Amino acid sequence: MRSLLTPRRSVRGVTLAEGVMVILIGGLLLSVLPGYYTTYIRVWQRETGKLGAVRRADFAVQRMQEDIRTARSAVPSSDGTSLTVALPLQAYDSDLGRMVNMLDGSGSLVDGNIVQYYFTQDPDGTGSSGGAISRRVVRHDATELSDRVVTERIHPELNPRASGGGSLAPIFAYDSTLRVITVTVTAAEPKPSSSTFAVLNTEPQCNRCGADLIRVPTDDNLAGEIQCPECGAEIEPTAAIVTYQTRLALRNQ
Repeated sequence: MRSLLTPRRSVRGVTLAEGVMVILIGGLLLSVLPGYYTTYIRVWQRETGKLGAVRRADFAVQRMQEDIRTARSAVPSSDGTSLTVALPLQAYDSDLGRMVNMLDGSGSLVDGNIVQYYFTQDPDGTGSSGGAISRRVVRHDATELSDRVVTERIHPELNPRASGGGSLAPIFAYDSTLRVITVTVTAAEPKPSSSTFAVLNTEPQCNRCGADLIRVPTDDNLAGEIQCPECGAEIEPTAAIVTYQTRLALRNQ
């Protein structure tokens, strides 16, 4: 009988030890995994929002650069929210097998299509602090094409400041001496929510108090850092914010 009882006590002892180990491991996992999950969600939200903002700003600049570089003249508005460029008139050259610029009797380029890029604040009338950049084309024969939106969720009020912490950079600025257009686009993309039923905040606001963000020059960054007027610099914005600034030279005269 003793020989039969011994393995039973051994089996019971092993089972108890394994049970304790399972409880310890389970408790450890339950205490650690939520932290890893929360961190992963935050990183996913931040990077997904940032990627969306980069795409919006990059697409706007990519779309404009083709027109600006081939333009023969450019005129920005006084507030820098619109830019009108005149493209050279083109015609098909059968000898070269491609489109070429047309010249007048004196050998100068002839104006063709007139293209205007313009910013519209709150185009949907929803009270949004952001806006959209649209493209308008008037053909050389005076035919007006339908306006098309180039990109949305643009926030010029968050553009970097000029050197020395001056005024905010306009969307469009023109150096007539160098014949260079500077385009500054600040795009904001809401961070996706981890909850299906959560309300998507489309505004770049302070996640603490809900105030609209501002660009504040600092000693370390005269172009300005994005801050909350109430909470200061230690904030977690509701949206990812990205600024693209590029200089494009007019190649035709």
